Amino acid sequence: VILLPIGSTEQHGPHLPLDVDNFLASSVCLEAAKRAPDKILVAPMIPYGYNIHAMDFPGTIHVAYDHFVEFRTDVCKSFAYHGFKRIVIVDGHGSNEPLLQFVGRKTILETDALVAAFMWWNMLRVDPNFVKSFRESVFPGGAAHACEVETSMYLHLDAAKVQMDKAQDNIAW
Repeated sequence: VILLPIGSTEQHGPHLPLDVDNFLASSVCLEAAKRAPDKILVAPMIPYGYNIHAMDFPGTIHVAYDHFVEFRTDVCKSFAYHGFKRIVIVDGHGSNEPLLQFVGRKTILETDALVAAFMWWNMLRVDPNFVKSFRESVFPGGAAHACEVETSMYLHLDAAKVQMDKAQDNIAW
């Protein structure tokens, strides 16, 4: 199985770096490969995502949907051409999700590979009680962009890059 991490370069509040979506998706893939090195290969991260909604924030890089889909489909088709029959796209950015579902479907139709795309944080829902076991914020806020889940993951993986003194409690809705 080849894992293809795809993220985005964008702001994540004043406390997290611009690479949150990339770093977390890549880290999940690398950990999976460590646990099954004879079955998993991790492809290089694709660091730019569909992000038109965040362009007003400095550091955000946006790729239009048509370029996004075609580029990622070409990457997946290349893997299929070289013999990979199982491709898992591991998404780190919510707005990429519908486009990556389309990339997977398109690749399946145009090759003999099977492709699945999912957002890494959906693994937290395998056990329905897991999120409740650590969540401190009130529902529905607190578990989205630059939230306690992304912040906690980044703190676990590389605390030196998180500036918790700048973190803010901000529920957008």
